[in-house]
Amino acid sequence: MTSLHHSTPAAPHLADLAPYPGPLHARWAEAAQQKGFDLMARVQDRYHLALRCRHCGAVSVTKLFVLMNNRPLCRSCLETARAARATAAGLSYLGPDPDHPQYGLYRAACGHCLRRQFEIVDRVADGRTGLRCETCFAERERQTAARHGWTRVSADPRGNPNYHLYCHDACGHTQRIARANLGWGQCDCAGCGESWTAKPSFLYLLAIHHGGVDLLKLGYSANPLKRQRHQLGLPRAAQVSLLRSVAMPTGHAACTVEKRLHARLRRRHPDAVVVPEDYRGILNVVSEVYRPWLRPELENQLDRIAEAARGDGSSGAEESEGKGGDRQDDGGEDGAAC
Repeated sequence: MTSLHHSTPAAPHLADLAPYPGPLHARWAEAAQQKGFDLMARVQDRYHLALRCRHCGAVSVTKLFVLMNNRPLCRSCLETARAARATAAGLSYLGPDPDHPQYGLYRAACGHCLRRQFEIVDRVADGRTGLRCETCFAERERQTAARHGWTRVSADPRGNPNYHLYCHDACGHTQRIARANLGWGQCDCAGCGESWTAKPSFLYLLAIHHGGVDLLKLGYSANPLKRQRHQLGLPRAAQVSLLRSVAMPTGHAACTVEKRLHARLRRRHPDAVVVPEDYRGILNVVSEVYRPWLRPELENQLDRIAEAARGDGSSGAEESEGKGGDRQDDGGEDGAAC
């Protein structure tokens, strides 16, 4: 494991270098001057030269072949530049990784040590990407899991970085859970919990405007906000408003009521149903999208459903021979059937 400490060696002093007897040819000195160095001495063996950087004055040892065929690097100038880029990225530079020359060691503002490619730090300094501390991120994930009653056990045994293995604090059962789902609290325990069908759910009505197109989306979800933001495939520029959200006692009840309502709307208002071709590129669903002029009827139906849900729990929507509907988008959990 790489040791996280400053590992940049100090620039050598000429007096500390083992001299090597032999002439210093004029062509070597000329090449050094052209590349920003002064030729000082032959050192170590017949293949190495001591050069002094004309910019910072530091002495470095360079192979003769490198001097004559490439541009030597001044290690002192290179490390100074790396430290400046680290500062611009909000980091403190500790030095290069001694085992991997393309990586540097850094201290983040939180105090933890990071190992990053120099190219990545340059991109962070330029504002082209972000940077996070793995230790702090792991702690935030631990706290998120704890809020929902779980403890992270390990990375995903199947190697999927989007999943972790968690232990349910209440019963000790361990299972794989998508990290995103855990963040939203949608993580039923397979050992002692109940599926989404038994959990509270919501009917929702969204108003969507994008590129001159206005739509209404009626559906159900355990988390309408998540549904709106992450599961409908909406463009970033789309204007979306959550018009209504009606609480339902269970996902199964929400699914049943919503299916009946869609069947009734398709039967009574077929001209209000928007065909997928009209919202291609806006929504990733294939049904249950309506014209804006149907909003009063939708609001009226949702009012009846909400009143019934507060009363005896009946659906509040008229029974229909069209049960089953067109289920290809909303489920209690991302497209599941009732």
